[in-house]
Amino acid sequence: RVTAALEKNTVRSGERVVRASEEGKASETHFRVLEHYRDATLLEAQPLTGRTHQIRVHAQVSGHAVAGDEKYGDREFNRHMRELGLRRLFLHASAIDLVLPDGRPLRVSAPLDPALTDFLEALPR
Repeated sequence: RVTAALEKNTVRSGERVVRASEEGKASETHFRVLEHYRDATLLEAQPLTGRTHQIRVHAQVSGHAVAGDEKYGDREFNRHMRELGLRRLFLHASAIDLVLPDGRPLRVSAPLDPALTDFLEALPR
């Protein structure tokens, strides 16, 4: 459970960057371990709030950056993951729950991208 408050910032280039800050907005993400690998851990992230880059920044501040994250990740870890075959940010929205205007719940889900599935299958345990 990560509850670091998050604050949006704009750097000189105009790019938006989010950082953990006491002056930021309250946010909360629950993480759950799904699988351990030799060099990485597959997690499920459930954001309870909806802040910009929330999962990525909460993973970073907890010391476990998202693989392939060029903005908030660990450069050396990303290099190692590229050597193992990762070619993109390893972040996937597997499901989202919504409430329709008439009050009925709706769950939309999507399978993991085959490129990420293939990467996991090749990742040493």
